[in-house]
Amino acid sequence: MKKINQLILIIILVIICNACTLSPASLAKHNPEILTAHADSLLSAHPDDAELKLAIISAKLNLAIKNNNLDEFRSVLKIDAKNASARYHIYMAEGKEHHKKGHKNAQWDAIQSFAKAATTIDTLGEPYYWMGLAYEKKDEMDFELPLEVYDKALALYLPKDIYTLVISNREALLKRKKTYENFWK
Repeated sequence: MKKINQLILIIILVIICNACTLSPASLAKHNPEILTAHADSLLSAHPDDAELKLAIISAKLNLAIKNNNLDEFRSVLKIDAKNASARYHIYMAEGKEHHKKGHKNAQWDAIQSFAKAATTIDTLGEPYYWMGLAYEKKDEMDFELPLEVYDKALALYLPKDIYTLVISNREALLKRKKTYENFWK
C-alpha cells in the first residue's frame, strides 16, 4: 500500500512538472522534502531535464544546510560531482571534526580540510577563521600563521557573527603575542 501511495505521488509530481503548473524550482522551494525523497525516481524518469536536476540539487542543498546533514551533501555530489557548495560544506565539516580532536596531528588535518574548503569557494573567509583556530591550537607560540589567516578571513566575506569572532580572536592573539614579547625583553 505504501509503495502504491509513493508511486501515485511520483506520478502526480511528474504530471505537475510536465504540465508546468508548478515548476521544479518552485516545488524545490515550497516542498523540498517531497522533491528530495523522490529525486532518484524523478531523475530516472527525466534524465535530460536540466531544470529538474537543478531543482533537486537546490532542494537537497537547502535541506542539507538547514539540517547540517553530510549525507545530503554527499547525495548532491552523486548528482553533480563538481558542486562547489556541497564540497565546501563537506570540507568544513571534516575540518571541524578534526579540530575537535585537539591533538597536533588532527590540527594539521583540520588545516588541510579548511584549505580545501577555502579553495572550493574562494570568496568566503570562514575557512580561514577556522584555520587560525587550528594554528593556535596546534602551536600556541606561533603567532604569525594565525594572524595571517585571520587577516585573510577579514579580507573576504564573513557573516556578522563570524566576523565578530575573528576580530575578537585576532585581538586576543595580538595581546598574547605582546605579552610574550615583553616577557622576553
